Amino acid sequence: MILNMSRIRMLGPKEQLQAVLGRVQDLGLVQLVEPAETESMSLLGLTPEQERHVRGIRKIVKDVDAAIELLGETPSPAKAAHDLDLPHAALVAGRCRREVEALAEQRQGLEEERALILKFRPFFGAFRKIGESGLDLDGIRVFYLVLKEDGEEELRRMRAAFRQALGDGFELLNQPSESGESAMLLAVPSADAMKAEQLLSEAGVQSLSLPDQFEEESVGSTIQRMQARLEKLPGELAAIERERKRIAGERGRDLARIQASVRDHLATIEATEQALVTPRAFILEGWLPSTARPELDRQLGKSFGNQVEIETVSSEEWAGDTVPVVLKNPRLFRPFEAITGMMPLPKYGTVDPTPFVAVFFPMFFGVVLGDIGYGTMLGIIALILRIRSQPDTKLRSITEIGLACSLFTIIFGFLYGELFGDLGHRIGLHPIIFNREEAFFPFLGFALALGIVHIVIGLLVGAVKMFRGNKRRAIGKGMAAAMVVLIALSLMAAFGMLPKRFFTPLAITALVSLPILIIGEGVLAPIELVSTLGNVLSYARIMAVGTASVMMAIVANRMVGAFGPVWVGVLFALVFHLLNFVLGVFSPTIHMLRLHYVEFFGQFYSPGGSQYRPFRHWSAHESASEKRRE
Repeated sequence: MILNMSRIRMLGPKEQLQAVLGRVQDLGLVQLVEPAETESMSLLGLTPEQERHVRGIRKIVKDVDAAIELLGETPSPAKAAHDLDLPHAALVAGRCRREVEALAEQRQGLEEERALILKFRPFFGAFRKIGESGLDLDGIRVFYLVLKEDGEEELRRMRAAFRQALGDGFELLNQPSESGESAMLLAVPSADAMKAEQLLSEAGVQSLSLPDQFEEESVGSTIQRMQARLEKLPGELAAIERERKRIAGERGRDLARIQASVRDHLATIEATEQALVTPRAFILEGWLPSTARPELDRQLGKSFGNQVEIETVSSEEWAGDTVPVVLKNPRLFRPFEAITGMMPLPKYGTVDPTPFVAVFFPMFFGVVLGDIGYGTMLGIIALILRIRSQPDTKLRSITEIGLACSLFTIIFGFLYGELFGDLGHRIGLHPIIFNREEAFFPFLGFALALGIVHIVIGLLVGAVKMFRGNKRRAIGKGMAAAMVVLIALSLMAAFGMLPKRFFTPLAITALVSLPILIIGEGVLAPIELVSTLGNVLSYARIMAVGTASVMMAIVANRMVGAFGPVWVGVLFALVFHLLNFVLGVFSPTIHMLRLHYVEFFGQFYSPGGSQYRPFRHWSAHESASEKRRE
């Protein structure tokens, strides 16, 4: 659900502004906003000296953020130190940033050097051939070439072209590489170098340049130098990594403390700029959940007594403003916020779809996969990952969704009588609703029935949402839901699933309802109704994906005994079941997400809400979470 929000106004003596801001930051409940200026009250703003101070603070933030990012994981501070020595912090942050950036540059340079030398490793064999041949390379230009895989014909053409142009005045040595390409050395007299370059360009053959430190080397000594350098590079990289870890160990906690402190200090300065002041008073405005208002009153009253007044801003004053959105759901539904969180936040005053997703998503997943064995495997994997995950993380939410999906998969496995496909039937399990191996049309009808229920609920939710604003459209939305039901019942009567005598009254009722729908939704309502019925047909994918899954499981079981010895068939069956399990987890997930995001959300969902960002102490964990949400 979307929590009700209150816009509040805090008033107090001007000399208490910083103390009030500090207490509000400690509580972390209010998202401050800039109030409207009046003739008697104006924004506090910053003096030139304060602006220079802010620039210095931002420089420290930039330095410490860069240093921590390059160092990797650093310990989290116990709490921010408000009495931090800013000049000392600037010195530590700047010095540490320079040190770790220098290490990073060294590491990058060494890695680039190693990558470049490794490109020449295939040439090492050709180097040896030249050394063994005793070829005198004085006055010789050497080209390092790479020939693509299966380039024997191109190699023959190159030899012929060079022989025609240079006669016997060249040497071409090739060495196959592990990648399938061929490394080649072409040696020509320096006088013929331009002619050789032209031939290579016409042939489209790639030529490599030696690293700078080897350009002046003779070909004979290049291989020894490169191999020796390649052996030294890991040690130098390891030394840089040890130095990085040393700096992280010695200064990581200080850097984390500086980061939290200066970010808190900067946030306080930015919050100060949002205050309206007179010579004697200040005003702060902001948003907070209505349920948190008593706690704010109590804490500020405890700290400042009657010096600070808090009043609620009437909705007329903020009508049209963007209200921050806070989602709060019961513990059972909360993991499914990970699914709705993949969409933009709903607008304030609309509907949070999380409870509906929590009910329908795992149920639809179970309808598709519907196998006791696969459900048990999924549950075990989800349980192991849950134990290893951290609380309040995306992984924890996903594992709990996986547990819910595994539960419904096992339930529908019993209803279908399936245990790793038809193995359940062989050991005595019997379908309770239908056998998916044979009952294609009942399964299709079941899937479409689920689609009708899902779409109708979406339409009704949309009608309730609209009723507070546009009652005519709300009635039209409700009538669309009624017509979907009437059309479905009419079709059931036409195909004998209901008594045929119901068909005529149901069809007449649907026709009579059409003008009401047009009055409520407009002249395009019939087209939208057809589109809605098309959305219902999309739920046939539940049957299609589910049938494909059970058929693959049956094929896996029938492999036993079909490939000579039984153990060979069992091995093939296990591999096929594993593949089917992986597909059975990912494919329903993708299709169920589409049914929710497109078909279901399309009936009522209104994106465009803004994230609730209360003024509070900075936290690296919360900052990372906000970045992931963005």
